[in-house]
Amino acid sequence: MRVGIEGRTLQGRTYGVSRYLKNLLRHFAERTADHQFLVYLSSALPGGVDLPRPDVIRYRTLGMRPTILWRHLRLPLAMKKDGVDLHFSPSYFLPLLKVCPSVVVVHDLSIKVHPEWFSAEGRFRFDDIFWREVKRAERIITVSLHSKRDIVSFLGVEEGRVVVIPEAAEEHFRPLREEERLEAVRARYGLGERFLFTVGAIHTRRNLERLITAVARAGSMLGEPLQLLVLGAPAPFTPPVDIWGTAERCGMKDRLVVVDFVPDEELVLLYNACTLFVYPSLFEGFGLPVLEAMACGTPVACSNATSLPEVAGDAAAYFDPLDVEDMAGAIARVLEDSRLREELSRAGLRRAAAFSWSRAAEETIRVCEEAVG
Repeated sequence: MRVGIEGRTLQGRTYGVSRYLKNLLRHFAERTADHQFLVYLSSALPGGVDLPRPDVIRYRTLGMRPTILWRHLRLPLAMKKDGVDLHFSPSYFLPLLKVCPSVVVVHDLSIKVHPEWFSAEGRFRFDDIFWREVKRAERIITVSLHSKRDIVSFLGVEEGRVVVIPEAAEEHFRPLREEERLEAVRARYGLGERFLFTVGAIHTRRNLERLITAVARAGSMLGEPLQLLVLGAPAPFTPPVDIWGTAERCGMKDRLVVVDFVPDEELVLLYNACTLFVYPSLFEGFGLPVLEAMACGTPVACSNATSLPEVAGDAAAYFDPLDVEDMAGAIARVLEDSRLREELSRAGLRRAAAFSWSRAAEETIRVCEEAVG
């Protein structure tokens, strides 16, 4: 089977969908005896950007600016010319011109469930024509049972066409006991010995304003000024999130650190260096940072909403993301109880180990084979 994959998400920084695709490609590469994988890019990658397994996966640059015409005309025509048997889309989008069977990954339906969280431009991009093409796919892959229920309910897709294949933390997310390196990364970002950490694009659904308020409140409960590191850049197609105004109003301005991006080697260090990882999201399709933190042995406190209990299992301290007092109480409870932190750390390591990118790749290929028939 020759699989054509839209790979434009590989052309920027490693965020959600690009991380997802890179991990699948690394493991697809182990299965090239039976299948060929052809990844389409819109332009050559700049120096220093690594493509997964170029020794066995073929990358093709189509040489056209990444416009609507690229996705809806240039890409399908190239696939037809290359004799592609199946189009695998890792991120929602399928072309209007269908030249072969397709499998599409729908990570979440937040824009359908909560359109008020998105700008008019974002809602326009995900219009009815867009969803019509998604529904034409032979199979839809999603990453949690929660997302599957949304897809069946909001898109009206038959349940049997939607397959759940969870994500996983990569192998380099692991516990580190190298105190010198941990000390250095704290110093680099102006962090103290004890700090809280959260990761994710800055978006309304990430609930950062309530988190900042809850951290200030937890600090008052403990009689300890708490520091919070937020790692993430503003997400496209979302109204502005008033991080700094919130921090000023609740006395957190001098104890809030915001960084838009770090390379993976520093991300691993930050997960290991923090005292507690907090994930207050109102809505997730999966919630990969929770697993990454757990894989590093870091205690996790997270929202009890949408997919997060499905991902974190019994290995997190949960709170209601709409209730600042409940969030603050969960944070304070973990911070003041070293035994609880140790229990969460051990449970998190076990939980993270239950997920596997190798298994995800194997199951994804099986779904692609079924789609071709």
